[in-house]
Amino acid sequence: MSALISQSTYKFICIASLLSLMHCAYSAAQHRFYLRLIGEPFTRLPIDIVLQTLLSLIVLVYSASYVAGEFRPIRGDHLSSKKTWDTVGNCPSFYAFEHRGKTLSPTYGAFGHRLSTSDIGQDEAALTEISQD
Repeated sequence: MSALISQSTYKFICIASLLSLMHCAYSAAQHRFYLRLIGEPFTRLPIDIVLQTLLSLIVLVYSASYVAGEFRPIRGDHLSSKKTWDTVGNCPSFYAFEHRGKTLSPTYGAFGHRLSTSDIGQDEAALTEISQD
């Protein structure tokens, strides 16, 4: 962090730039309302609103980076240092369980689609007719 400016000063600058951005939004809405009132088409915002918006956004991002605190480096080997070579390629989120148990389910269709309960009722009725004959 910069030694010349304290963190409370950065917080004040961050809040002031946020208020300035809200003022820009209000000014843009007010400008559009004014154009609608006088019957002119909206082409673009005035340059002062655009410049204030850009300057406020840049100052907000810069001051927010100091308010957030010190950045820590991202270490890529932090999680992988605890793993062995056997488990490096192990990704449980990619597991897909396809087994033959689902074909034993009465709702499983021959073409891979699920049957509705009305289809199951019709199949059972057809089976009982065949068994009675």
